[in-house]
Amino acid sequence: MAIKNLVKLGGFMALLMTLAGCFEVSTVVHVKPDGSGTVSERMLLSRESLSQMQAMGEKDKKEGPGSIPEKEKLEKKSADYGEGVVFAGVYPVRTKTHEGYEAVYAFRDINTLRVSRNPDPATSADSSAAQPKKEKQYVRFKFVKGDPSGLYIELDQEPEKGGASSAAPSTTPEQQKMAAELMKQFFKGMRVFLAVDVQGMVTASNATYKKGNRITLVDMDFDKLMAHPREFAAFNALGPDPSPEKMQKVIRTIPGLKIETRKEVQVRFR
Repeated sequence: MAIKNLVKLGGFMALLMTLAGCFEVSTVVHVKPDGSGTVSERMLLSRESLSQMQAMGEKDKKEGPGSIPEKEKLEKKSADYGEGVVFAGVYPVRTKTHEGYEAVYAFRDINTLRVSRNPDPATSADSSAAQPKKEKQYVRFKFVKGDPSGLYIELDQEPEKGGASSAAPSTTPEQQKMAAELMKQFFKGMRVFLAVDVQGMVTASNATYKKGNRITLVDMDFDKLMAHPREFAAFNALGPDPSPEKMQKVIRTIPGLKIETRKEVQVRFR
């Protein structure tokens, strides 16, 4: 399907294969000038979906969709972020349309931190332990303290296994239209976000998407994305392994889609 190449390039296949739409998932790394900081992980579900799931009996579960996971699960997950990372707290979150939670993890040295590019929703009550494990890709960090300090954000970009056999079969225009409509329904309301915030003044950066102190690595708003089928088709036509320059040229034309294509993003701040 066309969505496969988009998800692979964004590094979020595991998430999208285990969650149906209406989720908002965000991960933000906050970095202090001394290299310490926190990771804020937010999982929200639309209240419309919550109502539907409750009507189907989901409310009888100990941890229903959108509820705060048990503290033990969140503490165990801190190890996934790397050595020395600890669970710092979890808080309920409510917006105009969604509700869920935000879990916070603290680290002393960002050099030991790693953040999955295909987040594991295991802390969400609707995930299944029987789901197959996906090979994870990570965002890793190197920090050099100075004046200014240097932060190097390294993005794993290993190609997905499968080669030519994973290529999508040819389809008719009618089939493509039907697939597009199905994807609109499946991914309705979904958004995935990954960013790095630095505490201090950024003096230089090669990041493609930088606004103030925020470096955006991935931002997929599927409602906007699916509303522009022509641009989406152009993205899919790039094939499985386009050059970063060619991919970024097309990405810039698609509303609702930001993907950092550099293998290393450099940030200098004080």
